Amino acid sequence: MKNGDNSAGRVLGRFFRPVPPGLRAQFKAQRIKTNVNRMFALSIYIIVIQIVLNIINILRPSEGGDAGNIGMYVTLSLVTLSVGVVYMLLLLQAKKGRIQSEGAKRFLINSLLYIYIGIQMVFCTLNVIATGGVNSYIIAILILCMFPVIRPVQSITSTLVCFAYLLVAMYVTRGISSAWDSIMLTDTWTNLIIITGITMCISVFIYNIYVDNFMRSMELEKSNAELVGANEKLAEANEKLEIAANTDQMTGVLNRRAFSRDYEEIWNSSLLKKARIATAIFDIDFFKAYNDKFGHLEGDKCLQMIAGSLRDSFRRQYDIVSRFGGEEFLVVFDASEQDAYALVNNARQHVEDLHIPHAKKTVSPYVTVSAGVCVMVPSEAVDNDIALRMADDALYESKRGGRNKITMKIYEKEAEKEEKSGS
Repeated sequence: MKNGDNSAGRVLGRFFRPVPPGLRAQFKAQRIKTNVNRMFALSIYIIVIQIVLNIINILRPSEGGDAGNIGMYVTLSLVTLSVGVVYMLLLLQAKKGRIQSEGAKRFLINSLLYIYIGIQMVFCTLNVIATGGVNSYIIAILILCMFPVIRPVQSITSTLVCFAYLLVAMYVTRGISSAWDSIMLTDTWTNLIIITGITMCISVFIYNIYVDNFMRSMELEKSNAELVGANEKLAEANEKLEIAANTDQMTGVLNRRAFSRDYEEIWNSSLLKKARIATAIFDIDFFKAYNDKFGHLEGDKCLQMIAGSLRDSFRRQYDIVSRFGGEEFLVVFDASEQDAYALVNNARQHVEDLHIPHAKKTVSPYVTVSAGVCVMVPSEAVDNDIALRMADDALYESKRGGRNKITMKIYEKEAEKEEKSGS
C-alpha cells in the first residue's frame, strides 16, 4: 500500500506542485497577500464593467417586452456594482494592513469570488432564457480560474459545479428556451466542454507557476541568508585577524606596527589642533634578573600584569598603550606638562602596587618601572621621531638616576629642556 501511495503522490506531484510542510505556513500567508491584491483588482474590474454595462443598458432603446428584461439587467448590474464598491473598500483596508486577521482576509477573498461567480451564473440563466447565450458562464469560469491563486482541487471543483449548474439551468428552462436543443444539436456542447477543460488546466498551470516561483524565492532567500551569514563570519574573522595583526600576543596591548599607525594619526590630529602630546616609555627595572630567578613563564606573566596595569592607568579614548619591545612599553596621550608627569607617576606607582616579588631588591622588594616622558606641541618642522628619541633619553636618565623614577623633557621649538626628574 505504501508503494502505491508513493506512486500516486509522485503522479499528483507532476500535476499539482506540492509545498514542503515546513514552508506551508509561509506559503499560505504569501498566497493570501497575493489574492488580496488580485481580488482588489477584480473589484475594480467589476466596478468599471458594471458602470459601462449600466450606461449601455440605460441608453439602449427598449422595445415592448424588452423593457422588463432591461430593468432586471440594470437592477442586477447595480447590485453587482454595489458588491464591487463594498469589497474594493474592504480589500483596500486589508492591503493597508488595517485588517490583520488571515481568516478575515480569506473570507473577503472567497466571498467576493463566489458572490461574483454566483451573480454571473444568474446572468447566465437570464441569457439562456432570453437568447440561449452562455457568455456569462465563460466569464465566471475565467474569473474563477485566472484571478485568484487557489488550489487546483478548489478551482476544478468550483468549475465543475458551474458547469453542472449551466446544464441544469438549460435543462430546466428547455420549455421556454431553445438553448438545450441548440446545444445538444450543434458543436456548442463540444466547445463548452473544451473551454471548461482549458480553464481548469489554466488554473492548475497558474497555481503550479506560483508554487514554483515561491520555492525559487525561498531558495534565493535561503541562499541570501547563507551568504549574509558567511559574510558576517568573514567580517568576524577579518576583525579577529585585524586584532591579531595589531595586538601583541603576549600582553594584549598594541604591537609596534599598530602603534606606528595610531601614533601617526594622533600626531597629525595634535598638529592641526596645536595641542600638546606626551610620549612616555616605560621599562621594567632589572627584568633580566627577574627572568633568571623565576624563569621565562613567570616573566611572561609579569609582562602581562604590567601591561594590564598600564592599560588601566591610560584608558581614555585616544590614549595608546603598546609594547615597544622586550620589557619596554610605550604610551602616548595628550596632556599638559603637569598632568603628563602626574599620570605617568601614577602609572609607575600602580605597577609597584601590584606587589610582584622581585629577585633584585636594590630599588624595591617588588617589580618596578622607570619612565621617560617627552611633552611637545607637534609642528611641521619636526616629526614624531624626535619625541621618541627624547622620551628614550629621559628613560636612560631615570635608569642612571637609580630606577623606579620618572624623567620628563619638554621640546620647545629649538631647545630641549629637562623639566622634572624624580620618583
